[in-house]
Amino acid sequence: MKRNIQKEFHKNKSYFYFGTLISILTLLPQLLFSPNPTHSLLLIITFILLVTIPKFSKILFSIFIIFINLSNILIGHIALHWGYGLPDIKPRIEVAFLSPVYEANEYITNYIDYRDYGLISFSFFVLFLLYTFLKHFTHSYKTFKTIGLGVFTFVLLAVSFYKNPIKEIEPFSVPTKCYVVLNAKYQEDEIWKSREKYISQIKVVKADKKNLIYDKIIVIMGESANKHHMSLYGYNAATTPFLTSLQKSNQLYVFNAIAPTNQTRYSIPIDLTDANVHNYEDRFFHSCSSLTNFKNNQYETYWISNQGRVGKHDSSISSMAYEANTTFFANLNYLKAKEDDVILDYLNKLQTNSKKEMYLLHIMGSHSDYIKRYKEETALYKNTNNIVEQYDNSIHYTDYILSQIYNRFKNEKLLLIYLSDHGEIINLENNGHGFLPPYKDEYTVPFVIYSNVKNPRLDEIYRDNKKGYFNLENFNSIVEYISGINNEKKISFSNQVMAVEPSNIYDFDKLEFYK
Repeated sequence: MKRNIQKEFHKNKSYFYFGTLISILTLLPQLLFSPNPTHSLLLIITFILLVTIPKFSKILFSIFIIFINLSNILIGHIALHWGYGLPDIKPRIEVAFLSPVYEANEYITNYIDYRDYGLISFSFFVLFLLYTFLKHFTHSYKTFKTIGLGVFTFVLLAVSFYKNPIKEIEPFSVPTKCYVVLNAKYQEDEIWKSREKYISQIKVVKADKKNLIYDKIIVIMGESANKHHMSLYGYNAATTPFLTSLQKSNQLYVFNAIAPTNQTRYSIPIDLTDANVHNYEDRFFHSCSSLTNFKNNQYETYWISNQGRVGKHDSSISSMAYEANTTFFANLNYLKAKEDDVILDYLNKLQTNSKKEMYLLHIMGSHSDYIKRYKEETALYKNTNNIVEQYDNSIHYTDYILSQIYNRFKNEKLLLIYLSDHGEIINLENNGHGFLPPYKDEYTVPFVIYSNVKNPRLDEIYRDNKKGYFNLENFNSIVEYISGINNEKKISFSNQVMAVEPSNIYDFDKLEFYK
């Protein structure tokens, strides 16, 4: 057999070397991005398989090479832009499949660059080599064919007994994850029904009316706002002239706080329900949002959103939105997102109501693409030179939106709260949120409260904040306590934050700012 092996190898050297070269080039990108030794070991095993497959099947070899090269483009993009701390791109697939059309278009505009084009070119170059290999190279293997098939079978059997089957590890898990995400997209009703059933069975505990000191409660949930780009928090550009002027009235409380996560689809449910960083799913499904609690205490409730409502990506948010008496979504998967003054237009159409009212306003804020988040006539920088100035303009426009909301309700007994779902990395070289591993910038959010009514509970909360930063995983408790509908004060000083999805927990204090 040894002589046969030597004879076959020398006779088919070109075929062997060219097939091996294609295998190396195919796995090279993922080896460079591989986040841990286990994943690297899988790729080495995959290389052994790739080298053996063409000895007995060119078709199978071609399928593997094409599939892995296409996976390289997807995994490489995520690794280059967002980090590849774990070999799991399922959360990214969720966002890609289930985002509104306008968000997908803006993402492509902002986050597809020369690195992606280089990776795509490299992958298609490898596929061109594969085409050349199939067309111009043949073999006369006999002994090698038997050995190759045996090695291939043995490796597959060995891997199948491993605690993490090969089908659950990337790149081989990519099709399964795509299927899971697509299938889940059509299960939105199950989320709604589960929460609706629970909420309908909640025993209502009504607050003492004497504690309900506000007639209008407005919660503005911002998007991607980094407090370090707000002059209110010491930024060197005048991005928040309204909030800064309001602070002089001694009725604006400026808090030090962090967001519980760096993803909208988890942060808003955590902010508004009993869900928290360490117990997301069970607590979310088994708690109502603050909207229901206010509604049960004689407040007319509104959810007014300038963000889209699409599929599972927003189903948890939508299930809370429809707890309100009135629910309005301005962007229903349109090709172009609207500026946040659409919220003002909707508010102006509402008749003045003498009832107690609670509004949850979900704005686009500073969601990328920043240049599309403001109107030129209100811009701080009229002709922007870079993405930082565009982002600052979006912060400045949010400040304008807040001023208009304030003006509409300022003559009422008013509680006005502004916070952001998560922060944002803003840098001339990189920007965004949802990195893994994460950065501090993604959690440093504004949290401000205005009250034109003297409120000892608010003063108490403000003093508590001097002990350390708040983790807004208990925001629902804070707003309900201040408003008087709940007498139980729950404040989180936790440094634990979620990154991308619930399985990834980090210590905020140990994170670094993006450099």
